[in-house]
Amino acid sequence: MNIKYYPVLKTSVSELRALKQIKSEDFNYVIPIFELTKSRKSKNNQGGDVYKKVDELSSIMNNKPFILDLTGEESLTNEQIESFFDDNNSFYNWTEFVRRIIEEKGVKVIPTILAYEDSEKHTLQQQAKRLNKYCDTLCIRLSVDLVCDEITQILIELASELDDVIVIIDLGLTRQNEYKIKLSDAKDLLEDILAIDDSLDIVCIASSFPSSVVQEVSKKEKMSSEIQMYSRDIYEELRKVDTELIYGDYACIHPFRGESRPMVWIPRIDFPYKNKLAFERCSRDDGGYQECARRMRLSKEYENNYVDCWGVNEINSAAVGIVNGKSPSYWISVRSNIHMSRMIKLTIDSNLKLQESVSNF
Repeated sequence: MNIKYYPVLKTSVSELRALKQIKSEDFNYVIPIFELTKSRKSKNNQGGDVYKKVDELSSIMNNKPFILDLTGEESLTNEQIESFFDDNNSFYNWTEFVRRIIEEKGVKVIPTILAYEDSEKHTLQQQAKRLNKYCDTLCIRLSVDLVCDEITQILIELASELDDVIVIIDLGLTRQNEYKIKLSDAKDLLEDILAIDDSLDIVCIASSFPSSVVQEVSKKEKMSSEIQMYSRDIYEELRKVDTELIYGDYACIHPFRGESRPMVWIPRIDFPYKNKLAFERCSRDDGGYQECARRMRLSKEYENNYVDCWGVNEINSAAVGIVNGKSPSYWISVRSNIHMSRMIKLTIDSNLKLQESVSNF
């Protein structure tokens, strides 16, 4: 068994930039879950053609497999993406899109089976049958928010009927105030899956990155502090139910974007480590990103949890005055790259331990 890490990434500039900078050899240990979004509008791409996004994904993944899902956020979609949600003829538009990108672009895609809360099992079976003509492996994504709904049971039954499927338990955003409830629902869902088919590959994903970091700390800590992260804790708790559960998360990014709006922002650099996230903020007049990076490099957390990756190199570079990005989007990429690199390292270590145990046996 070769363990993989499953990060959820929207196909936005900041998230794809973070993934592009992952070391090439590390792609053997990661299967991204892409939520397809519209591409950037340009003179020759007024509609934000999603096929251009697929070209970008193909270039990044370099013939490695990835899971493909769709964004449900209005600000990130367009008419093309909305058409894929049409459930006429068992989601024909979606299955035809998957066929085209496989046959015309040669991507190794694992498509997600689309479903509504009132979808009938026959409709989903037909969708899966059509997708299986082009793909050996399919994905079923289950939200813990629908743990008691009939559609969840239908999808679990469908998973048990498929030859090769990855089942994702999605807790979504999980902060401290909803930790116990979401964890309980996730346990119930996991137990329901195992009761029907305990041989399935099951991935648990969650995000604990808040919409506003500074709102998580006291007023006196708003320029320099740390916050607690919960994704690994959730995973470890659920592993008590299923020791073969696979880890995934939202790549240290808040799962929802919302509408973009003009805002005044203070430069901030984040450093995710273990189950925490340290941050430094500094106004432009007081040094901006360079000062944030300088302070971060002086912290014990940074020194003791160093990881060799592009994101850390960007912080080191900024600390000595070479600031390669001066927008929040760029430093989202830095944070996400550091986090994913660390999770991949944990995955590699887990694979080595597994190989050692097999050898000893």
